This record gives sequence, C-alpha cells and structure tokens, in this order.
Amino acid sequence: MSGAMSAPVTPRAPRDWKRRAEELFTDRLLDERSPFPCVFGVDALRRGTLRFAFVDDTADPPSETPGDGIEPAARGTALALADYAARAPSIGHRTSLVVVYRGALGPHPGAGRDAVKAYRDRFWALLQRVHRLDAHPWPDGIPHDPESPTWEFCFAGTPMFVVVNTPAHERRRSRGFPYFCITFQPRFVFEGLEGSSSQGRNARRIIRGRLDDYDDVPPAPVLGDYGTAGNREWTQYFLEEEEGAAVPPRCPFSVRAPRAPGAQRAGEG
Repeated sequence: MSGAMSAPVTPRAPRDWKRRAEELFTDRLLDERSPFPCVFGVDALRRGTLRFAFVDDTADPPSETPGDGIEPAARGTALALADYAARAPSIGHRTSLVVVYRGALGPHPGAGRDAVKAYRDRFWALLQRVHRLDAHPWPDGIPHDPESPTWEFCFAGTPMFVVVNTPAHERRRSRGFPYFCITFQPRFVFEGLEGSSSQGRNARRIIRGRLDDYDDVPPAPVLGDYGTAGNREWTQYFLEEEEGAAVPPRCPFSVRAPRAPGAQRAGEG
C-alpha cells in the first residue's frame, strides 16, 4: 500500500519498514488467541477494505507557529486523507485508513506517563496542521465546537472518527503499537450501528467485552456513543494509558476560519 508523501493509496508498501508495519498491524487484528477489540477494523481487514498509508519523516518540528512551513508529516497525512476520502465511498461500507509514521514528529520519547503526554501533544499538533491543509470547507452538518456530541474531525468534507496508537501505550494494549499511527474511520462506517439500535448495542457489548480481556486497564470512561448527551468524540481519539488519568479540559483542536482565496492547500507549494 502507498507511501503517503506523494502518491495515492495503493496495494503494497515497497520498503521493508512499511511491509513490516503492515504485517504487524494485520497480525494483531487477525490474532484469534487474543481477539482485537475493534470489530469494525477486523471486519474491514477481512473484507479487503482496510487501507494503509505511510509517512517517513525525520524533520517534522512539533511547533505550531503561525506562518511556519508545512511539515512533511502533515503534508503526507493530508495527501493520504484527500486520496482516501475521495475513494472511501466506493471501497466499501466497512473501511478505514491507517496512517503509519516512522521518524515523524521527533524521536521516540520512551514509555511512561510523560511519553504518553508527548505523543498526545504531537498528535493534536499534527491534526491541527493537517486541518490547515484541507482544501474543503467544514461540512455544514458538523458543529465547529468539539464539545458538541455530534462533532467529529472532518477532512475533504468527510467526518471521520480518529484512533491513535503509540509505542508508549503498554497497559492499554488496544492503543499500543510499535509505530505511531492514526486510524481514520469515516462516520458512514457506523451508520445503522447507533447506540439506540440493537445492532449498535450488540457491537458495543462485544467491543467492551473484548477491551476487558485485551487491555491491562479497564475501558476508558470517556468512551461513549456519538450524538448522545454528554458525549465528546475528541476525548476518545487519544486515550490515556493509566486508569483515571485526566484528559485535557478542552479540546486542543480548533476549526479554522474559511480559507482565503489563494491560500495554500494540500499538495500545493
């Protein structure tokens, strides 16, 4: 499957680290001895509708300084997302994009609480930069305020649930992985699986049961159902490692103002 820096998502990664990352991700999703909690991701892999993209970068500063250049990790992610969003409806109802990073966002900060926080800060800074590269306006049906229960990250007009995995997550194994990676699941994947539906309740029961078995800590209390009162999607993107760890008081992400004519877009410059 593709390198996300300059090409569309394709069936095979040409370099060893990409092939290895894809194999590791595939093996964990298909491990029958320890069933992976996200049944949607497992289903997408079995159906052949899971897609990978890869970003290899060693010079992506974590700063979000107004006016600075567009870093390769953000540009590679935006290119992969733009290509994927255009293709996703035709790929299948159960589909996700897994973006895997090597060297991006600075050196591996190790393990422990500080390392988890470092990855969290890097993730939100990266997501904000990716948003700056989006050539499309924010969808009319999605609130701008992340505190709204119907808010979701959007790119190319497509609402997407976001899942982050890092090498620093050890006890919360469902959010751990040898490479930093971000999975983007289009909101349409969950159509018909709302919390009010019998199928949705059954899927959540299975996922929560698998989380109990898979992780060494209880399921995060921030997990909720999209659109229900009190739900905040952004708190579920990056889960803390330790039980009872506090989440940021407010979402670090903000929806940008409408783009001025001639402003830089993904793939330009």
